Amino acid sequence: MDARQHNTAEALRIRAQRLQRQAEAIIERLRVRERWRRVGQVFLVGSARFGLMIAGNIDFEVYCDKPDAVSGNAVMREIAATPGVTGLQAHDFMDTADPGLYWRLDYQGEDGGRWDFDIWLVPNSHPHAGMADALARAMSTALTPRLRADILMLKAGLAARAKAQCASPPRGIDIYRAALAGNVRDLPGFDAWQARNPPPDMETWRPGP
Repeated sequence: MDARQHNTAEALRIRAQRLQRQAEAIIERLRVRERWRRVGQVFLVGSARFGLMIAGNIDFEVYCDKPDAVSGNAVMREIAATPGVTGLQAHDFMDTADPGLYWRLDYQGEDGGRWDFDIWLVPNSHPHAGMADALARAMSTALTPRLRADILMLKAGLAARAKAQCASPPRGIDIYRAALAGNVRDLPGFDAWQARNPPPDMETWRPGP
């Protein structure tokens, strides 16, 4: 890694740490865990859990026996009443192969930073129940400082390319799998990896023996 890459990687590392601290403060301010615990077991998942944030996105999964839109909407209305919340959407996916109730919440921090929450209320009977939490625990174990730096560089590069092309960036799990299982470290390598390993709709991979 040359000096320029090192400086970029260090800047991304510092930014990821700052975003993670901000994420936790916002979660506490909105009382997300406290409110959702009335409904089920609450798990922070995704990059805010294991320290690979490049943007203000926070993911939660909540598990219960029978997801109920009435209870979930009541919790989200409480959260949405907090100053700074700018938008709320709800979608029912209970009759799909990936059953659950989904809410997206948009939030603007006091510093003007924009954040979004993806919150899923999922039945305990879901065929992949606990998968995102298991991935988060495995990622936390597998990540070394060098791997974190490499993945942050890769995520940032892919996000910048997607923005320039007005496209959606790849899913985080597809990037993590390419980096950890495929030793991918750059955009051409990622494209080649995905061509050889088309991502499934439901990715069940996680690092480990």
